[in-house]
Amino acid sequence: MNKPRLILPSDLRLVGQDPRKLAQLHRKGELVRLRRGVYAKSTDWNSLNPTEQYGLRVAAFQALVPRQPVLCHATAALLWGLWVVGLPSKLHVVTEVATSGRSNNGVIRHVGSLTEGIVQCGQFLLTDKQTTTIALIKELSFPYAVAVCDSALRTPEQRQAVNQFTPAGTEPVLHEPSWTTDGTQGSELSCHDLLAAAGQLTSRASRERTSAVINFASALSGSAGESISRAKMHQLGFPPPVLQKHYLLRDGSDAFVDFWFKEQNLAGEFDGKGKYTRSDWGGGLSIQDRVMKEKAREDQIRAQGVRFVRWTWQELSDRNRFEQPLRQAGLSK
Repeated sequence: MNKPRLILPSDLRLVGQDPRKLAQLHRKGELVRLRRGVYAKSTDWNSLNPTEQYGLRVAAFQALVPRQPVLCHATAALLWGLWVVGLPSKLHVVTEVATSGRSNNGVIRHVGSLTEGIVQCGQFLLTDKQTTTIALIKELSFPYAVAVCDSALRTPEQRQAVNQFTPAGTEPVLHEPSWTTDGTQGSELSCHDLLAAAGQLTSRASRERTSAVINFASALSGSAGESISRAKMHQLGFPPPVLQKHYLLRDGSDAFVDFWFKEQNLAGEFDGKGKYTRSDWGGGLSIQDRVMKEKAREDQIRAQGVRFVRWTWQELSDRNRFEQPLRQAGLSK
């Protein structure tokens, strides 16, 4: 993103102005206070989406602390493009010392190393992709942990993004880190390496829970919604589907469905809004044209004797609402 400039009291002192002017401009609505003593222009702030605003808050926090923080957990996951559902409510950073003030002033501190497993992304330091992934799947509930792990296994769609992350202490790449990405960043992880890392966890329960997620994960998942759908199907006791089933359409083009249940010859599709708005999906067509293209694709697959069942985030968020259309489509436990 084109990051708005952070404004600090020291900036005004340098030009001979009273720093108290910042508080006055904030009260007038011309400035937004990101943290105590750090501001941005309201017009710049309002031009950002929520995830970019979160990233600017991270930069504001970094501008205040005496030592550059190491971002971790859900905060680092955003830069890695991992499939974390929802925006974190707080910033996550690493601390080497366990203290009673683990969470304060909108910052959650996780005990960890400040030197090992750290990479640099632009002006930020963060835990590497494997460390970030393990930390999240260890704590999240099974469906949401599967989404994170699935995304970590995927090959980045833009290979140049791999080089954005460099070992800490080396010369950083000279382009702005992106807090909003359509695909995962950095090199894909392997189940073998993730299982080895899970085996190093101190708690047996954590090792077993984390390993169960990794063994269930798949790089074939196309989105967080698909991952969570598959995990919840598993929890509900439905048979495991084939992922990304291929069909050849009448015009000779290839088509894939999210899920396919062989016994019922049933295709399952998760209909998230992002499916029609992602920049890497739809070949530059308008949203309306993308919807029409999707309908034509489904009609051609139906013509091959395949039935369809679809669901949205609303159904997926409610166990009974998600289970009902699957049962109505003929799936049984």
